Amino acid sequence: MKIMKKVLFYLFVMCSLVVTSCSSDDDDNFVEVIELNFNQAHYSLAKGEIELRLISDQPASATVSIPVLFSGTAVEGTDFTADKSITLKAGETEAVLKVKRIEENIGEDDKELVVNLGTAPTGFKVGVGSYTSVELLGTTGVIMSFDDVSGILTEATSYGITLETMTGAVYKVSEETRFDIEVDPSSTAVEGTHFSFDGGKYATVLKNKNKGTVSVKFLKKEEGKDKLVLRLVERDGYAYGNNASIIITISGPYILTGTWAFDKISNLTFYQNMWGEDITKFPTGTSADQIKFEGNSYQEYTFIPTLSGELKNYFGTESCTVTYKEELEKTIEEESTRYQVTAKIAVLQFPSVNVNFSANNTSNRAAVVGFRIIKSDGKDILECTIDDFEPTDFMTDTYDMMKDYGEDPIMKSAPLRLHFTRVK
Repeated sequence: MKIMKKVLFYLFVMCSLVVTSCSSDDDDNFVEVIELNFNQAHYSLAKGEIELRLISDQPASATVSIPVLFSGTAVEGTDFTADKSITLKAGETEAVLKVKRIEENIGEDDKELVVNLGTAPTGFKVGVGSYTSVELLGTTGVIMSFDDVSGILTEATSYGITLETMTGAVYKVSEETRFDIEVDPSSTAVEGTHFSFDGGKYATVLKNKNKGTVSVKFLKKEEGKDKLVLRLVERDGYAYGNNASIIITISGPYILTGTWAFDKISNLTFYQNMWGEDITKFPTGTSADQIKFEGNSYQEYTFIPTLSGELKNYFGTESCTVTYKEELEKTIEEESTRYQVTAKIAVLQFPSVNVNFSANNTSNRAAVVGFRIIKSDGKDILECTIDDFEPTDFMTDTYDMMKDYGEDPIMKSAPLRLHFTRVK
């Protein structure tokens, strides 16, 4: 009996060694396979081209090409053009296949293109996202797009979307419609920490309208976490226009602190060409005309004018305390063409200015002046919007017309736009 137990024990040990040895051999010979998937199951394309994104679950050790097959009602060479393979470069986890629309062949009916991954190269396998479909919109399709490719978030800013037909005509929705917005993963800003959505993560287009807005509020500015990318969510029957997304820089309230030298009246040509104004009567100045804001908070500044030109006929020459009143959206008339251009500006209350903007006529009272900081050729430009004035030496006919409109400020629709360049 003891002998039998010893035999069984040795047999058990030997089996264990064999199993362990086999297992070890398997581990040594095991090669991990990289999985490939399209990152989304559906796309829409109106005009131009679209990028279909292929994702691998780990970086490729060498550059490989993955063949693709086309099917569906869309015909290659007639409705679209695309490469027959997707190239995934060594060390990367993402590759794209560009599908380009042949615009002269767009008909009334929508077409469907199905793109399938072919046989995976050695060391790769195709996952569940092995195919994706592209809806090629017909001439009755609708294009949705952000109005701008980029924007700035100050205190609270709204970003517009516009709907158009494939022919570029206005498309009006038959009922109130929400267009969902998502935060793109390329954003560095964090929702709830650096920004929040005001009223929902969508843009609402009202009945019989073709425009809507999504509103975002500033919460916090943090170095390296000031990039917010918003993207329109895919929607059946709609395709992306030029701006499927918008890149927003989180700036926070304008900080005007610094010294600024006068550069020009930026909308002077606008008044000459569009309004027929005699611009020789408009105020002039030089870079020696400077204004300075001192303070530690955007809520209040000490305003110090160093002016020898005609700008002193409005601002005066004495220092004063100016206070932040509100942030308003103003129309930038001189930049508006097909669409109205607007911008958020900080409105400051001045205790006393000469609203006549004249060396010969004086009417001193409190007034509001708008400011925003923009970039031009890599320089900081302080843009000053003056619309709370009652000119007596220039724009007199315009003022006589505007004062009957009842707008507040009086020259709201006919402002002066002054540009100052940062000195320090």
